Amino acid sequence: MIIGVTAKPMKTVLAISVVIIYGVLLALPVQHRLDHVAFYQSADFDVIAHRNGRALAPGNTLEAAVNALAVGADVLELDVHLTADGVLVVRHDAVIDTTTNGSGVIAQMTLDEIQTYEVGYHKVDYPSRVAAKHIKVPTLASVFKRLPNSRYMIEIKPLDLAAADKLCDLVVEYRLHEQVLVASFDSSVLQHFRQICPRVPTSLGQSEAYWLVILSRIGLGHLYHSVGYSVQLPPAYGGLRVLTPGVIKAAHKQNMRVEAWTVNDAVTMRALMALGVDGIITDHPDTLSLLAAP
Repeated sequence: MIIGVTAKPMKTVLAISVVIIYGVLLALPVQHRLDHVAFYQSADFDVIAHRNGRALAPGNTLEAAVNALAVGADVLELDVHLTADGVLVVRHDAVIDTTTNGSGVIAQMTLDEIQTYEVGYHKVDYPSRVAAKHIKVPTLASVFKRLPNSRYMIEIKPLDLAAADKLCDLVVEYRLHEQVLVASFDSSVLQHFRQICPRVPTSLGQSEAYWLVILSRIGLGHLYHSVGYSVQLPPAYGGLRVLTPGVIKAAHKQNMRVEAWTVNDAVTMRALMALGVDGIITDHPDTLSLLAAP
């Protein structure tokens, strides 16, 4: 009986304590605000060409990059893998099977072996598209040489840190510190890259972005301490809305940019722009650039 009598008051005290603690946390000021970086020197909305605009030309190719810029892309989003002979190639999948007429694992092939094959459209995403002939898997260096004035959002695909090391070397070699933002789903890869290449900004990894979203959903996004200068998020995931006004507000308070991926229909593009995202990653930079035009 004594336990039964004391349990209810204890629950009440606990509930009051939680409310007080939450109120204190809610009242705290923003704990961290990032400095401006040259990559985001403009406050303008960014049209970001996903895999260099893969709906308009085979994804992650030099030809697609040139075309994306021609139709109005502000940023080229691309992926990199490391070949067996230590060359960074622009490629989404770890194998060449999906968009070339060859087969093999990139990490087990030399650049010469990879470039004996031609690149086409993805057989699932764009089965009816026909690519021009003689398109090859490009090296990242070849893209930098051809388009030295472009801005790049580069996603490191391998978990092997050698790819991150090589990317840092290339950015330094081509003096693109202010034109490159590095991304990865794996936060540990980004942590390594930040250590070896501190002059090059990064976005948030998946686990890092998770905490931003969670804190924002409970009204405590202002307590998040960001180590990245931007976050790329899908509008929704698993039936739950991810890109909310709270997430965007929390990010902006820390001087972080919020970019949505991967959005290809005009209706969703307009809705996200009205919501206040800073950029959209899309396979159709031509459509988005028309909507974003002043």
